[in-house]
Amino acid sequence: MKATILVSALFTLASIAQANSPLSVEQSTPVDVTLFVMSRCPDAIKCEATFAQVFDNPDLAPVNPTLSFIGSIERTVDVPTSSVTTTVTCKHGPEECAGNIQQLCFQRQHPDHHVWVPFVIGMNSWQPRRIGELQYVRDVANRIGGEATDEDKLTLIEQCAQGPEGHELLVQSVQNTLDHQVGTSCTVFIDNKKRCVVDGGIWRECPDGFQVADFVRTINEAAARVVVSFRRLYRIVSW
Repeated sequence: MKATILVSALFTLASIAQANSPLSVEQSTPVDVTLFVMSRCPDAIKCEATFAQVFDNPDLAPVNPTLSFIGSIERTVDVPTSSVTTTVTCKHGPEECAGNIQQLCFQRQHPDHHVWVPFVIGMNSWQPRRIGELQYVRDVANRIGGEATDEDKLTLIEQCAQGPEGHELLVQSVQNTLDHQVGTSCTVFIDNKKRCVVDGGIWRECPDGFQVADFVRTINEAAARVVVSFRRLYRIVSW
């Protein structure tokens, strides 16, 4: 029985290694970069501006950037019906919750970070006091142009932002932040490890630096570790 399990496991590893040969890993394995933020927070705006430059760097390894929003979740149960109501509270008020939802809905329709990151930067840099205003989504999209102006997607984004889909996206995002025990905007995780914090307009807890080049180096080093790990696995099981 044990021998059968061992053989099965080795065949599974072999198939993984074959699918993730060194070449394919180098070409397609992105490094996770998560910014734990609040959409109306000045520290988040500072942090996102820096990482927009990081993501535009031509020497950057493939990345999977995401925003994870900070807030609190309260769930109440209606005893007679057993229905659960989930409420999210954001530090800078309902407008911030609305802004968070709008950015999440935009990302859902435009998962390519080359589209949604400029949208977030546009919200931050143009008229940030309007973050959370529904019309601002369309105004920013039209301002940055390109794919962001797709009318069908803009309509879906607006529907998402005003309906249960957007609320659920926010609940999932805030829960992810709570699961990571993050409470400071902006906190940066690279390759699922805490890398840096912006607090009070100052970069803190950044032992490997906080310049654009420093973050690019950290991401590229993480990508290199993935490649090395898969190469080792490939050598072990490709016999």
